[in-house]
Amino acid sequence: MPMKAKPTMRKMQKNKNRDNKDTGKYKYKIRTLLPASILCAALCAGLCTPLTVRAQEGTAPEDMIQDAAAPEDALPEDDLQAADSPANAPQDDAVPEETPDPYPPSYYLPIESNEIPGWPQGPQVQAESAIVMDVDYGICLYEKNIHAKQYPASITKIMTALVTIENSDLSDVVTFSENAVYGIEPESSHIGIDVGEQLTVEQSLYALMLASANEVAMGLAEHVAGSVEAFVDMMNEKAAELGCTETHFVNPHGLHDEDHYVTAHDMALIARAAYHNPTFLNTVCTVYYEIPPTNMEEETRYLLNHQKLLSDDDWYYTGCRGGKTGYTDQALNTLVTFAKKDNRILVCVDLKTDGTPIYSDTTALLDYGFDNFQWKQTKKEADVAFRLPLDRQLGPDLPLSWADACGLKALFPGWTLLPADISAKDLTTKKAMEPNTAGPWRLKTSYYYKDHYVGYSYQYAS
Repeated sequence: MPMKAKPTMRKMQKNKNRDNKDTGKYKYKIRTLLPASILCAALCAGLCTPLTVRAQEGTAPEDMIQDAAAPEDALPEDDLQAADSPANAPQDDAVPEETPDPYPPSYYLPIESNEIPGWPQGPQVQAESAIVMDVDYGICLYEKNIHAKQYPASITKIMTALVTIENSDLSDVVTFSENAVYGIEPESSHIGIDVGEQLTVEQSLYALMLASANEVAMGLAEHVAGSVEAFVDMMNEKAAELGCTETHFVNPHGLHDEDHYVTAHDMALIARAAYHNPTFLNTVCTVYYEIPPTNMEEETRYLLNHQKLLSDDDWYYTGCRGGKTGYTDQALNTLVTFAKKDNRILVCVDLKTDGTPIYSDTTALLDYGFDNFQWKQTKKEADVAFRLPLDRQLGPDLPLSWADACGLKALFPGWTLLPADISAKDLTTKKAMEPNTAGPWRLKTSYYYKDHYVGYSYQYAS
């Protein structure tokens, strides 16, 4: 979680029976009217069973039995009837007060993926928006409110890191300006960088992704693009390139701004792209990192990854490959988590959850993804797919010899990620020609189950 005060020492970071009651009914004893002398004589001789008992057994003379009398504290008959009324019922029989709902309203928002016929039912979570996506093919396994705009908080830094890595060298030196150091909220997370202090880009990336240092995000932006504003433009351009259509960034750190937002779907696309970058992956998988003394700091800075599913014994998730945490008062908790098991890699995005349930919910979502889906092959061997006539989506730069007839051959089999009881024969396909930077145009075949995208394959010219 973000640190709330600027540190003065560079030490390791730390995250901040129901009771049974009387029914009210009285048992009345039977009393007799025998003379005292006779009664005493009989009792002394041991010849008399107490007439109270004999009366109960029906053996006492009728004229010797007096009407039953209530105890002194008993209620009159009329009052006894009133006591049986609902208004005077014993307390334990009263209607209990309604128990407060332990879950927020967001817990009951619909899960869109549960509406797909035959699709495994995913878990309820407290997040307003959540998604589980396959990293390799971009297949959505779980969808809850994934197109709603949400504030991302510090998971913004995934995009900051990706743009930085793609536009700088790890050995570059970042010199932190006054704007970088003091241009953030004073109580927001930082590592205490001073004006004029220098770190390498590599060191800055660890401070950015492990310690969520906001001044480091500002310094990287200025280093890469010359200004924070120019860097933000690069962030938005990269988002568009990745297919994000409902995202807008206004800063590199994620501190609150009404015009700074993402969706769960867009954030999964960004995270998926970042995961495929080896430098990014190596950074977010690191649990602990040290920044040695710098030109302005004599002490070593010790950084511990805030992603509890990676670094915390209480929340550790087997197979976790890092990610990024976030929090602001408006965004609440946000979390991106990567996990790998066997031959599957998933990313889970959880937006707007209040507190630590974000970790148990993410665990449930990842378990759902790994337990309910498996890879299934669509083509077992390469074969000529079909021939394209002149008017079928061929690129304008292709030679005319391609236009008449074009044989396409699959160079690798297609794969889909499906529930166990759904097979490839249940799928439909869509085909389109795409540019190929490595050579001629290629045919992309996308696979769908009930209009839900589940994988693709590429075919190239034979």
